[in-house]
Amino acid sequence: MTMPENTIDHQLERATESNDLRELWILHKSPLMNVRRAVAKNINIDSKIANNLAMDPVLNVSYIAAKHPKCETKRDFCPSIISACVECMEDERGLVCTGCEKLTNSSLSF
Repeated sequence: MTMPENTIDHQLERATESNDLRELWILHKSPLMNVRRAVAKNINIDSKIANNLAMDPVLNVSYIAAKHPKCETKRDFCPSIISACVECMEDERGLVCTGCEKLTNSSLSF
């Protein structure tokens, strides 16, 4: 049994596992930050996708994309705005931030 293509879980699965650039191009335009962030972490994206995501208005997406090896867009991020959540490399599939140990020493809490 497969999950419906329009579910968040399905989109996260495809954003994480796909090697189809057409599919990744569509997913990188998702209105869902976690889907775009999962695409930014996908090693199969090309430089065009990585560069677009490096300019994403959501820091959690743009920071990860700018660190991608295929990203050619250079960004300087002020260290004071980079939180544990922004640097987090946990898989978006099943991500639960509540009680995260990385937040223990952070100013953020849930």
